[in-house]
Amino acid sequence: MASIVTPGRRAAYPPIGRLRTSPLSGGGKKNMFVSLNLTPMVDMFTILVIFLIQLFKATGAVELRGEIQVPTSKTGPALQDQGVVVVVFPDKTILVDNNPISAEEMGNELQTEIPGLVAVLTKKKEFQTKLDEMAGIVPDPTKPFDKTLLVQADIKSDFKVVRRIIASANIAGWAKFKFITVPVAKMPGEAAKAE
Repeated sequence: MASIVTPGRRAAYPPIGRLRTSPLSGGGKKNMFVSLNLTPMVDMFTILVIFLIQLFKATGAVELRGEIQVPTSKTGPALQDQGVVVVVFPDKTILVDNNPISAEEMGNELQTEIPGLVAVLTKKKEFQTKLDEMAGIVPDPTKPFDKTLLVQADIKSDFKVVRRIIASANIAGWAKFKFITVPVAKMPGEAAKAE
């Protein structure tokens, strides 16, 4: 014959038993610990930060090349616009955002424009227009392109080359130009800042 024993606690079915016996569950309450995979989100933000760093420079920060002596200026506000930088050397070498324009792309000196520069500036304008459209900025077709072309020309550069650069930019659709200068120091020994 079987002896009579006091009944013990029994789970109705396994999940409830597991909830009652789990030390982290807190009884029958919901678990507040949620596992979240952060790796894709961190990867996305890393790519976004790298993209923004490569795309945008700090306001007013234009790197002056050591081998170029730019003109000085006594007046004028500090440079606030960012844009494509065209560097002109005394030997008529031209760099567009540190990429050289080859001798074949320079064309004939009797031409009013530089064919290679027109092509490069047209591509840069199209790229900037696509970026603006992706950002929701719709350009007004009745107004000229609103970005600025920065010209960093050596003080000994031939003005004919600078004039051809301006003509090339106009053909490519650029209407705003600024020449990079260095302000005259106000006090002896004071370092000049780029404008």
